[in-house]
Amino acid sequence: MAGAIHTGLLPKDGMPDRDKLWKLPFMNLKSGDGKIISLGKDGQGDKVYALSVKGDREMIYRLIDSFMEISGMPAGELYLVDSCAGDNILLLAGSVLCRSNLLAPLGRHLATAGIKKSYGRLSSMVKCSKLELPELRV
Repeated sequence: MAGAIHTGLLPKDGMPDRDKLWKLPFMNLKSGDGKIISLGKDGQGDKVYALSVKGDREMIYRLIDSFMEISGMPAGELYLVDSCAGDNILLLAGSVLCRSNLLAPLGRHLATAGIKKSYGRLSSMVKCSKLELPELRV
């Protein structure tokens, strides 16, 4: 969600309408975690991706650091933001229920309520991240 706000797929101010929200590529809650999803480029031309992770979040940082080292990528080449601050019980319950054909409508309703609840916090996180990016480019 934060990446979509960052790239402009979603508005930074105010919750998007439900139809626009559910048409986004990462809103297919039936697919499993671990897929990297391209969200396009931001205003600076940087590529933005999303990754949904369960369990040990720190493991992702270790894996990416190892990959960058093996690939010879410079340290500042990648900027990671953990947006788990946007997770809440409504969103988590909704995403679980969306995996069931029978309960998917209830799941979408709960997930939408959870997104609405955390949208302002995610938007603020994106704003802070965008302020940090110019410092990292130096």
